[in-house]
Amino acid sequence: MAEPGTLEQIADALASRESFVLEAGAGSGKTRTLIDTVQTILAQERDSMLKAGRQVVCITYTNVAKDEITHRLNADPLALVGTIHEFLWQVISPFQRELRLEMLAINAKAKKPIEGLDLLLATQPVTYGQFGRHFDRGELSHDDVLAVAGALFTKYPKVSRIAANRFPFIFVDEYQDTSESVVTLLLDHFVKNDRKPVVGFFGDAMQQIYDSKISDVAGSHGLRLVTKLENYRCSVAVIDVLNRLRTDIQQVPAGDNSPGEVHLLTADAGAPNVYVAAMEHLTPAGWTRENTKTLMLTHKGIAREVGFSSLIDAYSKRSFGTDQLMKRDDEFGEFFTYVGALVDSYDKKRFGVFLDLLGQSGFRLKAATQKAEIASQLESLKAALLTRTVGEVVDLVAESSLVPLPKKIRRLRDRMSSASEEDDSANKKRPFYDAVRGVSWVEVRNFLDYVDEFTPFSTKHGVKGAEFENVLVIVDDSLWNMYKFGQVFTDNHSNSDRFERSRKLLYVCFSRAMNGLAVLCIGNLSHSELAGVKSLLDVDTSTALKT
Repeated sequence: MAEPGTLEQIADALASRESFVLEAGAGSGKTRTLIDTVQTILAQERDSMLKAGRQVVCITYTNVAKDEITHRLNADPLALVGTIHEFLWQVISPFQRELRLEMLAINAKAKKPIEGLDLLLATQPVTYGQFGRHFDRGELSHDDVLAVAGALFTKYPKVSRIAANRFPFIFVDEYQDTSESVVTLLLDHFVKNDRKPVVGFFGDAMQQIYDSKISDVAGSHGLRLVTKLENYRCSVAVIDVLNRLRTDIQQVPAGDNSPGEVHLLTADAGAPNVYVAAMEHLTPAGWTRENTKTLMLTHKGIAREVGFSSLIDAYSKRSFGTDQLMKRDDEFGEFFTYVGALVDSYDKKRFGVFLDLLGQSGFRLKAATQKAEIASQLESLKAALLTRTVGEVVDLVAESSLVPLPKKIRRLRDRMSSASEEDDSANKKRPFYDAVRGVSWVEVRNFLDYVDEFTPFSTKHGVKGAEFENVLVIVDDSLWNMYKFGQVFTDNHSNSDRFERSRKLLYVCFSRAMNGLAVLCIGNLSHSELAGVKSLLDVDTSTALKT
C-alpha cells in the first residue's frame, strides 16, 4: 500500500471532484498508488456505477502496462484499461454518422482526395486500424483517432458530455510519456466539462524518455499537485545519486532498501570487449551475468558489442527501420523469426512445433521415409546459417521443396527481381533490400539472441519500469547526437534541450538499480567531466579498464 498521506490527498481530490497530478520519482510505487485509487473508488461506488453503466478509465502508454494493470485489478469489468487510442475509439465509435462526415472533411482537404468516398463510406462501417489510413475501406489510422476524436468533441459537444457522464474517473498512467495533444484533449473536453469527471495524471516528468514535450502539467493547467517522495526500489547509495541528479524531488528510502554500492569505470574509445572487462572487474563484488543488467543506451552500442552492427546499418536505410527490426514485423524480420524458430524446435526435438512450422507451406508428414529428407534439408539449412549471407539463406529456402518461404519475404523478393527501372517504389526499397541481403546470417543469430534476451543488454526503452539487482550503464557520447552526457557531468546548459534529454536518460537508467550501480564511461573524459561524474556518483576514484 502507498503511504497514507498520498492516498489521503488523492481521496480529498476525488471527493472535491478536483483533477490532479501525482508526481512521483522512480521506485515510488506510483502504479501501486494508481491501483489502490481505482480499487478504493470501485469499493465505494460499485453499485451506483453498475446501475448507471459507468466505468473507471485507466489510460496506459503501452500494451505491456495495460496487461499489468488489468492483471492487478483482476480484470474488473468496471475498470476500462487501455491505450489512449483504444479509449477514444470506444468513446467515438458509436457515432458513425459524425465519423463519416469528419472523414469526408479530411478527404476534401487531401492533396489526392478519394473520388466517390461518400458512396464508399455509405456501404460500410467506419473502423479503426493501426497500420495506415484506408478511407476507401472505411478505416481510420492510428493517428487519425486522436485528431478525429478532438474534432468530434469540438463540433459535437454531446459526444464529450456523454463520455464524461459514462467515465467519471479517468486516470493516465505514466502521463509523461503521452503527448501534449492528449493532455490538452483530456483537459479541454473532460476536465472543463460541466459533468466534472476527475482526471488524474500519474507519473514523473523526470522519466520522460520519449519526445512527448510534456512539461509541468499541474502548474500550467492549474491542477492539484500531489508529490510522492518514497523510494521502495533503490539502494540508499543509488537514491543519493538520484537526488543529486534532480532537485525537484528528494526521495527517501521507504522499504527494505539495501546500503548499495556505486562504481565508476572508464575505457578508451573503440576498446573491444568493454562489457567483459567491466564484468571481470565487478565479479569480486558479487556481480554476475545473472544478477546484472547492462544498459548501453542505444541499439547501435548493443549491436557493436553483441555483433550485429551491419544488420543495424542495413536497416538504417529504411525509414523507422530500426524500430521495425526490433519488432520483427517487416519482411526480413518475419523471416528471421521463422527460420530461428524452425531450427530451434528441430534442435530441441520439439517435433510438434517443428511440423507445425513446416505445415505453413502445406507440408504434412505422411511416411517415415520423409524423415530422412527433412533431416537432410535441415542440416543443409543449419550449415548455411553458419557461413552464408541473409540473401543466400533466403534463396536457399526459396528453392527448398520442404521449408516454406514466408509470404512477406517471398513477395518482396519477387517484387525486387521483377521491378523495372521505372518502378520508383521498388527502387526506393532497393538499397535496404540489397544491404540486408548482404549481411552475414551470423549477425542475425546474434540479433535474435539479443531480442530474445539471451544476452544481458537492453536499451533505455526496453527497461523503463523494470528493476534489476545491479545495473551497469555504459556511456559513450560518440554514439549520440541527441544526447551528450558530458553536459550533465559538468552542469553545462549551453544546449538546454539536449541537457534535459541526457539528464532524464541517466535518471531512468540509474534508477533501475536495486542494489549496485556501475557507470562505464567510454572515451577520453575532460578533467571537468571526470570530476563531475565523480561528484555525481560520490566516488573518489575511477577504474580504467584494460581490454
